[in-house]
Amino acid sequence: MKYTFYIIAVLSSLLVSCEQKTKNSNKEIEKVDFDTTAQELPPSHELMYEIENNLSNLNQVRSLRWEKTIDNNSEFREVHAYMNDEGVPSKIVEYFSMGNFKEQGERHYYFNGSKIVAVIKNADVWVDSNAVVYKETETFYKDGKSIQSRVRSSDYLDEIEEANWKQIRPISYSEEIKTVDNILKGKGEFRTHFISVIKGQEQLFLLLGEPKNENRYVTTVLADHRVPFVNNLLHNLDAYKFRPIDIQFQVIGGNGKPEFRMLTSAKWAD
Repeated sequence: MKYTFYIIAVLSSLLVSCEQKTKNSNKEIEKVDFDTTAQELPPSHELMYEIENNLSNLNQVRSLRWEKTIDNNSEFREVHAYMNDEGVPSKIVEYFSMGNFKEQGERHYYFNGSKIVAVIKNADVWVDSNAVVYKETETFYKDGKSIQSRVRSSDYLDEIEEANWKQIRPISYSEEIKTVDNILKGKGEFRTHFISVIKGQEQLFLLLGEPKNENRYVTTVLADHRVPFVNNLLHNLDAYKFRPIDIQFQVIGGNGKPEFRMLTSAKWAD
């Protein structure tokens, strides 16, 4: 098996979240079907800000960092959630990059109990292979259904506040909401299965992901070979391949240092 991609995946996990760069372009953003009728913002707009102002009272949970490569295109997803003591999220932030010349940025999901309230997307959008614009999209919900969306864009990030909002048809984020929920809960294509190990000079990583050989989401966790579970795994790599595994981890590093997901406990799921 070739491990070139896996090594790249590990190296990319060492990088601190990229700083948002100021983008510019003389190109026009892609055409959008605008609703020219002015609309007042719904109550969920104010509720979104109430949730934002209460985040300091919530528990922050960070997901694994998932990467997927198909041919020459590589994408990644990572989720941060702000939850109450019962584990119910009030806000989820999804960091994403969809690969070559595709959108990259953040989606902010706001919840009132189990119901979605608003989705805010901030993204760099490629107009062509040489030009990028910065685009913000806000979508508001009522009773779990999107009722209003608006968008604004700018060639320069620091000028976005001066751009005018334009109403567009309401956007549905049902698939995206399902995806971030699966990432948080380790379900679907984000269910962790053991694939292999990646050995460095001083570090050992477990490669986890979908139980197939290609076109799969994968993630890595830093592990200690002295732990009995890990040591046993190292002596039975082929026997354990694609076996579902339940893990606990903590995020270490960051703030200018390499960031890792470090394994704290593991057990076979079946």
